[in-house]
Amino acid sequence: MTHRNARSLHAIIGALVGDAASLGFHWLYDQELIRQFGSPHPEFHQPNRTEYHDKGYFAHGSKQVGDLTHYGAQLVAMLDALVQTGHYDEARYIRSFREWFDFGGKWQGYTDKPTKQTLLNIHELEAKELRVTLCGADDTQNPALSKLPPLVAFHSDDDKLAKLVDSAVRVTNNNDTAVMYAQAVAVMIQMALQGAAPKACVMAAQTVSPKIANDIQRAEAMSGRTATSVAESVGMHCGLDASFVVICHLLMNSESYETTMRENIYCGGDSSGRAIPLGAILGASYYDTPMSIPNHWMDQTALPRRLLQCL
Repeated sequence: MTHRNARSLHAIIGALVGDAASLGFHWLYDQELIRQFGSPHPEFHQPNRTEYHDKGYFAHGSKQVGDLTHYGAQLVAMLDALVQTGHYDEARYIRSFREWFDFGGKWQGYTDKPTKQTLLNIHELEAKELRVTLCGADDTQNPALSKLPPLVAFHSDDDKLAKLVDSAVRVTNNNDTAVMYAQAVAVMIQMALQGAAPKACVMAAQTVSPKIANDIQRAEAMSGRTATSVAESVGMHCGLDASFVVICHLLMNSESYETTMRENIYCGGDSSGRAIPLGAILGASYYDTPMSIPNHWMDQTALPRRLLQCL
């Protein structure tokens, strides 16, 4: 396996491991409670409703340590489609998404609002005998980013990558702002696959739009602050306007996959949503270095090994 192919594999694994590692405190909006119950190792914590103290949304009571959240499942839905065709095809991705999340699908667990609305839109288009395309919810939250690691890994050298990202995002998040943030993250992952350092990956995305450049400059201006204080300032929620700044700050101050993903958990809120792009960039960027994904973290994660073996 070439270093480029290995980085692609580590981008996908890094995203999934980060998602699973964040499960135990996902959507807990109290940083002190996370430190109280999670220190010094908040990763791979068994979800426990009593620890939330009504300071967040407890969504994963049916899950065990190492399981993926719905974000990870959405990544796997894209990976499943790509493995079957060898390239991105919108219709195949929509079918795979439905196979995972529609009635009787493979996913068992919490389903977010954009996914529910997307499925309703698909059924409505079919009922009207219209082509199923641009079927995503009008939504600007983190699910827009979940499919990116495998998509970029498969098409990192494709000069039409931006068009593929636009199509894939609009399957679940048919919104210009969501596409803009996804394009920025896609650039970051693409740079990481080339071996760029995490901060360089962030800076490369400034060319996507003035809004993205402003958000990156905002994160850079807070580089002297802790990630937890940045998350408190800009927001811990699922909205891309907040999560993107936190992601950029974490990447620009990263020292290793492990420490950065741990800091992401301590930030609170939608840690799993942020973990998908973070894990992909860090997994690829730190590949084959002492700062890479810890082996014992990979061992604890319920990875889709059948699909990963096809890469």
